[in-house]
Amino acid sequence: MPQANEEQSFSMGSFLLYMLGFLLFWEWLRPLSTFTDTDYLSIFVLFSAFLFTLSYFQLSFWIAFPIKLLALAYAIHSIYFPVSFFNIEWVIYLVQDIQASIGFALDRNWVAMSGLSRTFLFLVLLWLISYLMHYWLIQARRIFLFFLITVLYVTVVDTFTAYDASAAIVRTVIIGFVLLGILRFIRIIESKGFKVYRSQFPLMWIVPLAILISFSSVLGYLAPKAAPQWPDPVPFITAVGSQAGEGEGLGGGSGVQKIGYGTNDSRLGGPFVFDETPVFMTTVEELHYWRVESKEVYTGLGWETTPADPPSQEVSSGNVTLNSPNALIYNENVRTEELTAKVNVLKKDLYPFIIYPGQIQSIESEENRTLQLNKVTGKLMTFEKASPSGMESYSVSYKYPEFSEIMLRDSGQNYPAEITERYLQLPENLPPEIKELTEEIIADKKDPYGQAKAVEEYFAANGFVYDTNEVAVPAKGEDYVAQFLFDTQQGYCDNFSTSMAVMLRTVGIPTRWVKGFTRGDYVETLDSGIRNYEIKNSNAHSWVEVYFEGVGWVPFEPTKGFRELPNFVDDYQEDADLDVPLEKQEETQTPEKNLEDQSGNSSFNLPFSVDKLLTWLKWTAISLAAILIIGGFIAFITRKQWLNKFFLWRFQKRNEDDQIFNDAYQRLLWLLEQYGVKKSPHQTLREYAIEVDRYLDAGDMKLLTRMYERSRYGKKQTSVNWNDTKQLWENLIKRIHA
Repeated sequence: MPQANEEQSFSMGSFLLYMLGFLLFWEWLRPLSTFTDTDYLSIFVLFSAFLFTLSYFQLSFWIAFPIKLLALAYAIHSIYFPVSFFNIEWVIYLVQDIQASIGFALDRNWVAMSGLSRTFLFLVLLWLISYLMHYWLIQARRIFLFFLITVLYVTVVDTFTAYDASAAIVRTVIIGFVLLGILRFIRIIESKGFKVYRSQFPLMWIVPLAILISFSSVLGYLAPKAAPQWPDPVPFITAVGSQAGEGEGLGGGSGVQKIGYGTNDSRLGGPFVFDETPVFMTTVEELHYWRVESKEVYTGLGWETTPADPPSQEVSSGNVTLNSPNALIYNENVRTEELTAKVNVLKKDLYPFIIYPGQIQSIESEENRTLQLNKVTGKLMTFEKASPSGMESYSVSYKYPEFSEIMLRDSGQNYPAEITERYLQLPENLPPEIKELTEEIIADKKDPYGQAKAVEEYFAANGFVYDTNEVAVPAKGEDYVAQFLFDTQQGYCDNFSTSMAVMLRTVGIPTRWVKGFTRGDYVETLDSGIRNYEIKNSNAHSWVEVYFEGVGWVPFEPTKGFRELPNFVDDYQEDADLDVPLEKQEETQTPEKNLEDQSGNSSFNLPFSVDKLLTWLKWTAISLAAILIIGGFIAFITRKQWLNKFFLWRFQKRNEDDQIFNDAYQRLLWLLEQYGVKKSPHQTLREYAIEVDRYLDAGDMKLLTRMYERSRYGKKQTSVNWNDTKQLWENLIKRIHA
């Protein structure tokens, strides 16, 4: 029996087991990017595939362990470190970080563990699972429990998260039942003592099984189904969770959210997961954020807005005139550059509004829409027959500003009444500690611009952490900003931007909270030199606009790790060149990575596009699988034309010990069976040899059989010289085909 296992270690059956086992395990990884903030999922998949491949070849421990350890190190390096892989500094940093995390783990302070250490532990977990899969598939020949748990996992994830497992459950069932069938066949073969050679596997058993399972699964998937008989448990559980969280500080909000643009900001906080769904494609000349709307009423828990009188202004899509002081962004004395950007809306039903990067001048579109501008928020809605309806594409002309720092410093604080009434609002129960902290921060700053910059820079300089996972929700009676400033000191853009807006209001500087999208991900540069960017739901963002007398609304970016929003210059120069190439702008951007824009917490970019690599590998694997299936089918149909020639060629190259004769004799028996000369269970080898010689009209089989019996069963086992028997064996092989 051990010999049979050894012979099967590289067989077609073993390969199928590993491949199907990996596909089944892949179903555990697929949902992670949906309901967690885990990024670089493709690296985890590639790492797991590499581990399964090494397990298939069953290398010795002293060879496999260093290779797997090196692969783990490369995966960590690709995610977190932009330096050369052979630079020892990143290894030292990794070791130090792991040592610190071990201390946190011993103290059961799991929250303090870094993302780097968590990723390291996750990769180690994948390593262990690959070993367990090898044990279950190759040694134990049992996979039902893992298959059952996988089905439960997929169904639970589909029920309680945003992950759609409609296709996943079909894949899981097909893969699982085929795996169970293969393992059952192998157990039967091993229990009966059948010989299974390296190139032999009962494909004629597996193919009908796979076809039957696939047909049944697809038929069940497409067939009509009865409506759910039980009520959906998710709303009830969510409601209970929200009620239980009231007054506890954590989890009292809406639970784990999915990042994207939303309209309800009355209760901020709580963790979110990244949504990589593309929503806009833009063609731009300059790099900037995309504005949607602003809100001005801070409630202590979030943001709301109060209507204007009249609340909105209807305009045509050909020319947008912003004649309200509340809707205007910059004053006329601010130097601006007139630019045009094109926007393609990929989710027009979800986004019936215009995104714009500066002071809008006009909106051009071939679609007939009515535009309605909210004079307070600046939100520009699109309507068709009085119903909100997004446009598929439009071109927006706008003025993009360049702010003079001297002008900002010289601005006074004689704000218009309509500004102070609306944009200095604060809740009555705002904790006084917020104002005290702000006054301490701006103590040595005399002008509003210096004070705004001091607050903007405060977070990065005082250990505040950008985090999307461990984000608190204020308890009942607790202020959102106070919790962030004095308790957690970690959060994402909403925490940073809301805190800056409220802090400046406490010292009499008007602010408003702005929502929109970051610039998106670069796609390509067109022949004209302008660039295409893809904006995803994960690019949703919030920032702050501060009002300066004589200037207007100036954007600020307090969120740690994000780029500075506007262009600031010391002062306007008459001969300044406004046509700065886009490449120069990118060179002057801060090197720090936009964390939320890139949908992850890693600080570094990969040296290559893993998503494109994984797509290429997927299609390559599909193409190779199709070629192998077609080639295997053709080879199986024509096997009688080439099998004898193949084994003649194979054994001509073998000249080692006496084991070659035994292998050649066993292969001869197998070939005879393939060509229709089957040995009956009751026949002895000698009886069978006589039948073969009669069938082939030869006497060589009897001679070979006597030598084989003498070498295997004689009292004094003697070795058989392969060179003496080679000609007899070749004669029989040639006669089989003839």
